[in-house]
Amino acid sequence: MHASIALLSQVIRSNTWQALKESLADAIVNHCCSFRQLQQLRCRVILLGLGCNLYVSSLIISKSCGFGDAESARLVFDGLRQRPTKALVWNSMIRGYLKNGLPGLALDVYEEMELVSECEPDKQTFHLAINACNELSEFELGCRVGDRARRRGFDSDLLIATELVGLYCKMGDFETARRVFDRMSVRDVVLWNAMISGYSQGGHLCEVMDLFRSMRFMHRIPPTEATLVNVMSGCANSGSVKTGEVMIAHSIKSGFEDNLFVFNSLIAMYIDCDCLIIAEQQFERLVFKDAVLWSIMIGGLVRDDRSNDALQLFHQMILSTKIAPTKPILLNVLLACANLGNWQEGQWIEETYLTCENRSGFELDASLITMLIYMHAKCGKLEISLKLLHENVLVRRDVIAWNSMLKACTELGQIEKVLDLTLQMQRKGINLDKVTFITLLSAISVVPLPRKGVETHAQIIKRAFESEIRISNSLIDMYAKCGSLGDSQKVFYCIHEKDVVSWSSLIKAYAWNGNAKEALNVFHFMIESGTRANNLTFLAILSACGHAGFVKEGKELFKSMKEEFNLEPGIEHFTCIVDNFCRAGQLNDAFNLLHNEMNGMGMNGALWGTLLNACRVHGDVVIGEAAAKHLFCLEPGNAANYVMLADVYAAAGRREDANNVMRMLRERGLERRPGCSWFEVVQRT
Repeated sequence: MHASIALLSQVIRSNTWQALKESLADAIVNHCCSFRQLQQLRCRVILLGLGCNLYVSSLIISKSCGFGDAESARLVFDGLRQRPTKALVWNSMIRGYLKNGLPGLALDVYEEMELVSECEPDKQTFHLAINACNELSEFELGCRVGDRARRRGFDSDLLIATELVGLYCKMGDFETARRVFDRMSVRDVVLWNAMISGYSQGGHLCEVMDLFRSMRFMHRIPPTEATLVNVMSGCANSGSVKTGEVMIAHSIKSGFEDNLFVFNSLIAMYIDCDCLIIAEQQFERLVFKDAVLWSIMIGGLVRDDRSNDALQLFHQMILSTKIAPTKPILLNVLLACANLGNWQEGQWIEETYLTCENRSGFELDASLITMLIYMHAKCGKLEISLKLLHENVLVRRDVIAWNSMLKACTELGQIEKVLDLTLQMQRKGINLDKVTFITLLSAISVVPLPRKGVETHAQIIKRAFESEIRISNSLIDMYAKCGSLGDSQKVFYCIHEKDVVSWSSLIKAYAWNGNAKEALNVFHFMIESGTRANNLTFLAILSACGHAGFVKEGKELFKSMKEEFNLEPGIEHFTCIVDNFCRAGQLNDAFNLLHNEMNGMGMNGALWGTLLNACRVHGDVVIGEAAAKHLFCLEPGNAANYVMLADVYAAAGRREDANNVMRMLRERGLERRPGCSWFEVVQRT
C-alpha cells in the first residue's frame, strides 16, 4: 500500500492523467487491503478531481461492496454529478448489492437504469438482473427482463441463457426453459448443468437422464462434480435408487469415486429414498467425512424417527473427530432432543455450543433461536420458551418463531395455550401467515372446537387465504373432526384446482363420519378426474372399508395399490387390511397375507397379535396356534401372547391345553401384568 501511495505521488508530479488513472486503478484493485485504505484512496481521488470518473468510481463501488459495505458504495454511486451513461458503473452497483445478499436493492438499481437513465443495459446488466430475479423468485419481472434482453439481441449470450433456464425451471415452466436451452448453438457445461438441475428439482427424472446421456455421449462433454450431484438429486426427488446406483458407476468411471460432494449426494439420495440402512452402511465405510456428511446422516436419522440414534451419532462425531458442530448439525440435534423430550441434553447442547463464548464460525440467528424455542416448549419448559420468544430481539416479532411455539403447544395438547398465543400475536401486530392458520386448525381439531373453527375460517377469509390449497385441505380435516361433514364438502367443492391431498382429505372426512360408501364414490371420482392416488389416499380408503366391514372392496383396493398404481403398501396399509379380515372372520386371508405378502414387514408383533386375538373371538385354534408360534419368536417376553393363546384353547373347550400354556408362562418367569383403569371422582356440592 505504501509503495502504491509513493507511486501515486510520483505520477502526480509527472502530471500524466492517463497514468494517474491507471495507478489509482492499480492501487484500488491490487494493493487496497482494508476499508480504511480504500477511504484514504477515495479522498485522494476526490482531491485529484477524479471523483466523477466513471471507471475509477466503478472500481471503488466494487471494492466497497467487496469489503461488505454496500452503503458506502451507494454513496459513491449517488455522488456522481449525473446518472452514468455507460453500463459499467450501474453493473458495479448491481453486482455489489448481489454480492452482499441484497437482490431487492440490485433490482431497484436495474429498474432505475431502465426507467430513468439514458444508459443502455449491456449483457452483464441483463445477466445480473435475471440473477437477482432468480434469487427473489420474481418470475414476472424476470420474464420481462429476459424479453428485453432478447429484443436487444442478447439471446445468444451464454450467461443470460443460463440464468433464464434457471428462472424458467424455478417457476415450473420447463417447456420454455428447454426452448431457451435448445436455441443455443454453443452450450458450455454450466448451461447443461442448469438444465439438468432444473429437471432434477422438478422431479423429471426421465428428462434428467436423457439430457445426461446426450451431454455425455452425443456431445462428448465430460460431466463435472455439479452434473453428478444434480443427477443424484433428481434420483432422490423421484425415489429411484436403481438409477442413482447406476450414476455411482458413472461417477467412478469419470474419476469422481473419491469426491466427497458426489458421495454426500449419494448418502442423501439413499435417505430420501427411505434406504436409511444402506445409507448408514455407506457412511460407515467412508474414511473421511466432512461436516456436511455428518449433518446429512444425523438429519436422516431424525427424519426417520430415530432421534436417539441421531444423538448417539452426534456424540460419536464430537468424540472421534475434530469437526466443530455447524448450524445445520445443531438444528438437527436440537430437533432430536425435542422429539425425545430430552430437555437435559438440549440444554447441554445450548450451553456448550450456543453461548457467546462457545460459538464457533456462525451467528446465533433466528433459525437457531426458533429451534431452541421449539425444543424447550416440546420438552415442557414453556416458561423458557416464552422468555426467549418475548425477550430476544431477533424473534419477538418473527412469525416463524411464534409458529414453532404454536406447533409445540399443539403437539403437547395445550390447546388453550395455542389460542392464547394466537391472540397475543394479533395484539402485537404480528401478521398470521399460512403456517399459523394450518397449525391453529390442527389444534382446533384435537379437542375439537367447532365454534373456534368457524371463527378461524372467518379470519382466513378476511386475510384472503381461502384460496391457499394447504389451508383448504386443513379446513376439510378440521370440519370433519368437528363432525361438520357438510362444511367439509363445501370447502372441498370451492377448491378450484384440487390436489391429491384435497381428495384424500374428503375421503378421510367420510371415513371418520362412518360413510364408507361416499368415501368409495369420492375415490372413484378422484381417479376419473385424473388425480393419481398416493399412499395416504389408500390409507384413508382402506380405513373406511375396514370400519364399514367392506371386505371385498378393501381387498380389491389393496390389490390395486401395486398392480394399478405401482405403490408399495406400508405397515399402515397392512394393518388396515388385516384388521378388516379379522373383523369379518376371514382369518385364513389374514394369515396368508401376513405369512406370504409382507416382504419382511410380516415380522410385526402387533399384526400377529391382532390375528391371535381374532382367533380367540372366532374360535379358530389352528390359525391361533400358528399366530402364537410367530409371536413367541418375535416377542418371547410378552406374557399377553401366552394368555391370548390360553384363551383360544379355553374358548374351544381345550382346558388342558390352556393350562399347559399358563404353566409354560409361569415356568419362563414371565410376569402377567394386571389390568388397570383410571377414573375421575366428581363430588357433588
